[in-house]
Amino acid sequence: MFSARLQQLKEQAEAEVAKARKITETAEAAKRDMTEAEKADYAAAVKAGLGIVEAIKNAKADQEVLDQARKLADEIGGVGGEPHRVAKDGRAVGQRLSFKGMGAATAAKMAPAGVKALAPSGATVVPQVLSDDPVALGRVATGLLDVLPLVVQSSPEYAYLRQKTRTNNAAVVAEGAVKPTSVFGVEKIEQSLDVVAHLSEGVPRYWLLDNGMLESFVSDELQYGLGLAVEDKVFADINATSGIQAQAYSTSVLETLRKAITRLENVGLVASAIALTPGDWETVELALSSTNAVEHLSLPYDPATRRLFGVPIATTTSQTAGIGHVLAQESVVVDTDSNGIGVQWSESSNADDFSKNLIRARCEGRFGTSVLRPLGVVKADLTSS
Repeated sequence: MFSARLQQLKEQAEAEVAKARKITETAEAAKRDMTEAEKADYAAAVKAGLGIVEAIKNAKADQEVLDQARKLADEIGGVGGEPHRVAKDGRAVGQRLSFKGMGAATAAKMAPAGVKALAPSGATVVPQVLSDDPVALGRVATGLLDVLPLVVQSSPEYAYLRQKTRTNNAAVVAEGAVKPTSVFGVEKIEQSLDVVAHLSEGVPRYWLLDNGMLESFVSDELQYGLGLAVEDKVFADINATSGIQAQAYSTSVLETLRKAITRLENVGLVASAIALTPGDWETVELALSSTNAVEHLSLPYDPATRRLFGVPIATTTSQTAGIGHVLAQESVVVDTDSNGIGVQWSESSNADDFSKNLIRARCEGRFGTSVLRPLGVVKADLTSS
């Protein structure tokens, strides 16, 4: 709309300029001064042109304001934490769930900047923070949630389609012959979001009054712990899913992980992440840096971006030691609702807190796990025994 309007104004301005130029050129060609009528027409054309130029400036200013508003809306996202880029299936396109920096957001919602609150009280909801592509080149995945897509569900009860098997029978078919049938083994899974929550210990009310950073610190710790609990749930849900692939230990941890990647490639899938404990990843890196690792000199390994065989490594203490999960693209997603992470402070959570002048915080959210393709998950045993 704005571009069409600007083009129209530009054409009008050019027409007025052409009119004024024609008047002066006519007088010059006749080697005479402009007549009074020509002077009046010339002045009118110039005045009209200047007015149109001013209108063009105003239109461009309006366009800049609109562009800035759109940019701000894109950066903020939707109401209640719902991402501004959502696919038709509810998936947050190119984004993941992040708990980083949410404590500051919680504190900001509790009181305006520069105002010292009497004490935190009541409930506040912090939208889920969505980080852009978490495993882009040059960046490191710092946890399981960094490598799993996020789906915002509109209801706590939902359903999704899971592909259990894939049998591709496509073949060359002679004219008139019966075409083969491929089997994709899709089933409907009914599921619901689970509440993940915990409380803080009792905090003396005056500590919160005297230390403005304490509230944000407690909120950060609660949300960090909530994130680990969500990761625990995701691993438990994955391991309980029937049909995921298994890779036995083979010679070394490196060889085992590479064979796990091959299992995905054998079913036409691409590995997008490897989830390990920090200790198991340490074992891999030390093996790569040892003087006896001649066999690994040509291994595709990037320590700066923490990629092995070109696949991002996500380390988390929620993983089981001696176990690695190799995940294919879009095979596992994290489900949540649009209500955000709730943080509520109370002086009366139990019989003693009010009398002892203690305040507790509760942090909670609702989450689920959808294993869309069990064949896209390989659980690898990294121990030789």
